[in-house]
Amino acid sequence: MHELINVPIGDIILDVRNPRIAPLRDSVDGTPSRDWIVMALGKFSSDDEERSTSTSYSSLKESIRANGGVMQPIIVARAEGGKYVVIEGNTRVAIYLELEEDKVDGSWKNIPAIVRAETDEKGEHAIRLQAHLVGPRPWRPYAKAKYLHDLYHQQKLSLSEIHAICGGGGRRREVENYIQAYRDIRDFYIPLVDGGAIDQSRFSAFVELQKPPVLAALMKHGHTKADFAEWVNDDRFNPLDTVRQLPRILANAQAKQMFLSRDAREALRLIEQPASSEVIKDASIEQLASALAVKIRNLSWPEAKAMIEGPDSKSSLAVADCYSEIATIYKQIFGATDE
Repeated sequence: MHELINVPIGDIILDVRNPRIAPLRDSVDGTPSRDWIVMALGKFSSDDEERSTSTSYSSLKESIRANGGVMQPIIVARAEGGKYVVIEGNTRVAIYLELEEDKVDGSWKNIPAIVRAETDEKGEHAIRLQAHLVGPRPWRPYAKAKYLHDLYHQQKLSLSEIHAICGGGGRRREVENYIQAYRDIRDFYIPLVDGGAIDQSRFSAFVELQKPPVLAALMKHGHTKADFAEWVNDDRFNPLDTVRQLPRILANAQAKQMFLSRDAREALRLIEQPASSEVIKDASIEQLASALAVKIRNLSWPEAKAMIEGPDSKSSLAVADCYSEIATIYKQIFGATDE
C-alpha cells in the first residue's frame, strides 16, 4: 500500500535516469551537479523549446509559487539512509529547492509525495510513461525515443508491454517509429557529429523517415539511411518537415539534382505546382476540402487502379503530400489518429 506524506526536500534525490536528463548525461563526466540537472530539466530552455511543451519550466514554477505548493504530489521510492529517489516529479522538486533557496514567501521545506511501497521497476516505467508521454510536460521527442529504446533493447520489455504501459490505443505505431528513429539517429547521424553535442531538434526528421512512403522512396532511388543522415547534417531539409516531400523530390530528376546541390525547399520550387487559377487561389478551406472529397469519392476504378499501381505518379505523390498535411492538422484538431 502506498503512503502519502510530506517529505523533506533535503531528503530527496533527483533521478539522473529521468528521460529529460539522460540524453545530456553523456556529455558530463562523473555525477551531474544539481545545477546541471536543473538545466537539463528545462530551466534555461529557449522560447521555442518552451513552446514545444504545454507547460514550461518557468510557467510551472510561477504556478507553484502562486498556489503555495504543488497541486499533485510527486512520486518517490525509498532509498538508503532515509533518502527518497524521485520517480515522477523531478522538476517540481527542483522548483521547490529554488524557491527555498531564494527565500520566496511560502513553505518549501517539505513536498507532498506518494511513497511507493514496493520497488517494481516495470511499475516505475509505467508511471513515467503515463505521466509524460501525453502529460502536462511531455518529454521532448528525442528524450522520449531514447527512453522507449532503452525499455525495448536494454530492459527487454516487449513492444506489447511498452504499448500497454503507454495506454494502448493508437500509440503502437508511434512507439515503434520512435524506437526505430532513435536507432537510426544513433547509428547514422550521431557519428557525423564527431563527438560534439547533437542537435536534438533534428530527431523529427528521423521520425518522418519511418513513414512508409518516405522510406520506400529512399530505397527505391538507390539511397541509404546513411545518405539520409548526411542530408540532415548538411541542412538539406529546411524546414525539417520537408522530409515528407522526399518521395516527390526523388521522383523528379531536376528536383533531385537541386535537392542534392541545395536543399529541399529549392527542389520543391522546380516541381510542377497545382493549378493556381484565381478560383483555386480564392477558394476557402471548406470549398477545397469538399471538392477534394467529392473528387476522390467519384474516382473511377481505372483512375484509382492507375494510382495504386503507380505510387510514384504525380497524382499519387500529390495525394500522399495532401494526406500528410491533412493528417497533421487533423491530429491537432481532433487528437491522435488511429495509426
